[in-house]
Amino acid sequence: MLPKLSRRAWNNVLIFAVLLLMFLLYGTPQRLADLKHRSTSLLGDQQLLSIEFSSVRISRSPQGWQLAPARPDLQPLVDRTLAIWQQQLLADGERSVSPLPEPLTQAQLVLAGQGEPMIWVLSLSDQQFYLSPSHRRLYYPVSAAEAELLFPAEFR
Repeated sequence: MLPKLSRRAWNNVLIFAVLLLMFLLYGTPQRLADLKHRSTSLLGDQQLLSIEFSSVRISRSPQGWQLAPARPDLQPLVDRTLAIWQQQLLADGERSVSPLPEPLTQAQLVLAGQGEPMIWVLSLSDQQFYLSPSHRRLYYPVSAAEAELLFPAEFR
């Protein structure tokens, strides 16, 4: 049974119902579109403390970033690599890739506030590079240029 309301009260109920309906019809498609086209950041909001590749380690120190083993000639490459890792956005990930990508190399990242390092694996399948976290089977496609910027040949 409907409650007994005055005509003015029913008008208010109707006005709020129309406003709510307008909000839902206007806001929902935009939110869904935003979720669909959202890119994933490699590091999220975390601060990078170090990156370890197969042959070198880049770590934060009070004087800046240090490369071990020390190679002063590679400092511009270190700066570029760090900038890419901190700014790289990933497209939507794929759960299954056929044929299964073959791992090429990996990078171990230590982030502030996390006890365990994060490991990212660079893989190749049918001339397409993929970046994936080692703890999940999710493959993010990256271009050959992005793969070279994230995993420079000098660091492999």
